[in-house]
Amino acid sequence: MAFRKRRPAPAPPPQETTTPPWQKFLDDEERPNREDLGAQHNVFADSMLEPVPMPRWLRGRRRAPRDKLS
Repeated sequence: MAFRKRRPAPAPPPQETTTPPWQKFLDDEERPNREDLGAQHNVFADSMLEPVPMPRWLRGRRRAPRDKLS
């Protein structure tokens, strides 16, 4: 059984980075849309309001006292 030297596979041709045909119709000065602006915006990080404890009447009733027999 004779072993042959394997030649290295030919390198694939380099792919050119071409822009899509619709790219030329986009305006570079266009304002970003809502989705783009919202992706970088965190509602909770920019909030000026500090968290406050809930008033008692909004918290609901207290829990029933535990049964001391069990």
